[in-house]
Amino acid sequence: MEQEKFFLYLMYGMVYILMGVFACGKKEKEVSHIPLVKSLRYLGVFGISHGLSEWVAMVIIIDLYHNQYNYLFLLNQLLKAISFAFLMTFGISLLPKNIKLRFILDKAPFALFIIWLTYIVFSASKNGITYLIAHPKVNVIILRYCMALSGSIISAAALYKSAKWMREISPPEIARRYKRLAYSFLVYGLIDGLLIKEMDFFPANVINNSLISQFGFSIKVVNISIGIVVIYLLTKVMQTFGWEQKEKLKRLQQQKITDEERRKLGLEIHDGIIQNIYAASLKLQYVLENSRLEAKTHELLQEIKVDLGDTIKKTREFISKTTLETVELEDLKGQIERLLKIFNENQSIEFVVKARGDLSASGGLSTRKSSQVYCIVQEAMNNVVKHSRAKHAEVVMDFQFEYLHIKVIDNGIGITVDDLNNKDKFGIQSMKERAQKIDALCNIKKLKQGTEVELIVPYEERNRK
Repeated sequence: MEQEKFFLYLMYGMVYILMGVFACGKKEKEVSHIPLVKSLRYLGVFGISHGLSEWVAMVIIIDLYHNQYNYLFLLNQLLKAISFAFLMTFGISLLPKNIKLRFILDKAPFALFIIWLTYIVFSASKNGITYLIAHPKVNVIILRYCMALSGSIISAAALYKSAKWMREISPPEIARRYKRLAYSFLVYGLIDGLLIKEMDFFPANVINNSLISQFGFSIKVVNISIGIVVIYLLTKVMQTFGWEQKEKLKRLQQQKITDEERRKLGLEIHDGIIQNIYAASLKLQYVLENSRLEAKTHELLQEIKVDLGDTIKKTREFISKTTLETVELEDLKGQIERLLKIFNENQSIEFVVKARGDLSASGGLSTRKSSQVYCIVQEAMNNVVKHSRAKHAEVVMDFQFEYLHIKVIDNGIGITVDDLNNKDKFGIQSMKERAQKIDALCNIKKLKQGTEVELIVPYEERNRK
């Protein structure tokens, strides 16, 4: 019996350490941008630390270091706490950035780990390690129910949600494998987080490992099987994604050739006519704000400024109706770079643009979304010029796999709380309303020095061709 336990713990630890090594290993460039792949480092830490905890448990069971039992127990629990915290982090990292309470969720794994560690240190120093062994209730509740079970459920839910999204852009087999991964983590959570040893408190006195043991199954064997299934599914997802991304790049190249003329039309109108009109509008705004004019002259120039704005609006509508259904992110990036150039030529604040991420592996935006994004960035830059008293500002464009993340940051006096909550502030309300129209998230906040306007824009859901 002891030999059987030794073998099971040895295999259990080995499988999860292998899972961790695979998850932490370097991936091909074609798949490195995928959210699941980016989050695998957290799964890797979970696998390695969880596998090591099982090996420590194996050493305890065979009584190899009898005199060090208490310290081995603490080491085992510490490794489990680390593993469950990273399992929860893995699941949370797969959730969409724009969900409510995301900031709180991001902090939850670390907060739970600190709570657990504080309890362990306090109890061990006050009552001794043997007290923790004899009274496991609080330890089990935090480790198993709060961390392992909830972390597995979050991971399963995030993977299942990702499967729905993957169904729109990838081969059906990838979506199915995402779902199988979700089911695997759910089963793991139920077994390792819920079906624990029977104890004298609820729910451990009702729902425990006796429920599965009575059918002749070993929980360790089930967990080993789950680890093997996860490794297999992750390998298959990587392989399929690598092939799919290569095919996608080929399709994009063919599509670019077909769409080039229509794109040129839209870009020529935007970069030629609209940018020139907007430059004239900026100069006119400068004249209105810095010159002493007669009332009639001022009124006439104001009307001209309004007419220029209407012209820009109608021209954008024309582009949306007559050019491409989707805008390549490279084009949007170029449009914003040219907008910065106009600003730098017509006022004193220095604007710079920073771009991150892989444009070729990111999604696309409809002309409607692209136009709204451009207008929001333009309005944010206008606010910097009008109100910030900044000397420097930057537009950061981060091209993620599922969404476009833009920040406009200045080093000025910073926006006030009153301005943030003032519904009469047209510029702020305009940015938020435009973001709402395209299902984007727009956050405006005061920094230690300056203001940050953040925009998160989901890409279009595209059916595979």
